[in-house]
Amino acid sequence: MRPRLLWGVARCLWPRRAVGPARRPLSSCSPPLEELFARGGPLRTFLERQAGSEAHLKVRRPELAAVIKLLNQKEQELRETEPLLHDENEDLRKLAENEITLCQKEITQLKHQIILLLVPSEETDENDLILEVTAGVGGQEAMLFTSEIFDMYQQYAAFKRWHFETLEYFPSEIGGLRHASASIGGSEAYRHMKFEGGVHRVQRVPKTEKQGRIHTSTMTVAILPQPTEINLVINPKDLRIDTKRASGAGGQHVNTTDSAVRIVHLPTDWK
Repeated sequence: MRPRLLWGVARCLWPRRAVGPARRPLSSCSPPLEELFARGGPLRTFLERQAGSEAHLKVRRPELAAVIKLLNQKEQELRETEPLLHDENEDLRKLAENEITLCQKEITQLKHQIILLLVPSEETDENDLILEVTAGVGGQEAMLFTSEIFDMYQQYAAFKRWHFETLEYFPSEIGGLRHASASIGGSEAYRHMKFEGGVHRVQRVPKTEKQGRIHTSTMTVAILPQPTEINLVINPKDLRIDTKRASGAGGQHVNTTDSAVRIVHLPTDWK
């Protein structure tokens, strides 16, 4: 399974916090979840190959192996429960319907979890992040949408018990938001938020609309990992310091002052 395919799948399946009516899927999006896990599908074929080397997978990817095993158990439980829908006992049929609904929900969650576990990890997954939101096309309605998105991320950070500090906040005249940025810190904050970056769209009747027409507004989200602090030590012996002085007429001050200084790091040739 190529990392590029996994990244594309994860970006499409990552839960989006949509506001307003659902939009049509983009034609460039990866296949839907059920198609990926269908018999003969790319992820189903991959999981079947992994099942053949379960012992090796447990050593190399124990968390992934546990989720795959649980998915197989839930799918087997679903297959065993489905015949009860045709039972003559009405109470038993209702119990089977509830059990199937719950089982299908758990299976969907497990499939999402498998996809996230297959996405290659990044060095910055443990880092804190900088969140930036900017209103796009749509005027005041876009600014109202931006304000709602910013508030949503602030509440999500509180739910995850992350530190949330507003760095910039530029409101609009009617309570919207032109631009804002915030620092978010906590356990795996960037890992959970890195797929939120991009252009977000809403289609709804704005508060400023008097004729009931649906408008489309956009806003952009930028997620930037904060670099970790490092202690940089430079050996003075690795530096070459060149100084230049002006020449010609101008008096003793011109001829004795180092008016240009160039420092070269010899191992890297950085200037």
